[in-house]
Amino acid sequence: MSTFVGSTETKGRQIMKTHVLTLIAGLLISVTVGAQTFVIDWAVSDTIHGTPDGGVLKRDGTIRNLNGMAKELYFSYDLRDVSFEHSAQLCMNMCWALYPGPGDDPYERLGQILNPTGTIPIYVDITPNNVSATSTIKVSLFDKTDVNDKISFSSTFVFSPTASVREASEMGVSVGPLPASDNVTVRGTALATSESIGLYNAAGNLVRSFGCSGLPLSTLPLSGLSSGTYRLIVTLAGGEMVAAPIVITR
Repeated sequence: MSTFVGSTETKGRQIMKTHVLTLIAGLLISVTVGAQTFVIDWAVSDTIHGTPDGGVLKRDGTIRNLNGMAKELYFSYDLRDVSFEHSAQLCMNMCWALYPGPGDDPYERLGQILNPTGTIPIYVDITPNNVSATSTIKVSLFDKTDVNDKISFSSTFVFSPTASVREASEMGVSVGPLPASDNVTVRGTALATSESIGLYNAAGNLVRSFGCSGLPLSTLPLSGLSSGTYRLIVTLAGGEMVAAPIVITR
């Protein structure tokens, strides 16, 4: 009889232990579900200034996976605050033109794979088509396996003919050597507050974006660019811009 009771007590303890473990697992799952597992590190702020004839304005960043699970990312967007004359685009590993109006289905686009603890690039841009206006793109980026694991963000692009674009020398910024070949060096204390650096071709199109180090000196690589005349535009904190001509020879 005592052996039978002991066996019953042992089974009871095992059942209770199983229930406790199940409860803990359930709590862990409930905490995990809905948690944000990826972020976007932006290279520039959410408001970018330019002139309507200055070419494409771009806001670029990096999507970063915070855990060891691969994700298949999709996005939806809202263009109600984008000027009708402006053209919008979103890119990750591939690019999509964004069109106004209802009926957009995120799953009609190819999902982008974000590997465990990996990164992929992302940027949104606006082509002003010589029209002065302010446009704001709103985007929601989400994981297909958990649509609550998402990031919503907006990017505002201000195109104005009165946008402050000063000659670099006026702000104590120098650029050299000129003409340049493989690299060009930009110097000046104003660079410490730079938010973006872009190189535009003669047609006013952005052909290359550079990182901002926050230092008063930056060396910019020019490899892969054709010979010709370009315009380097540095956007400072507060939206003020300075520009300098760049001549590349090969």
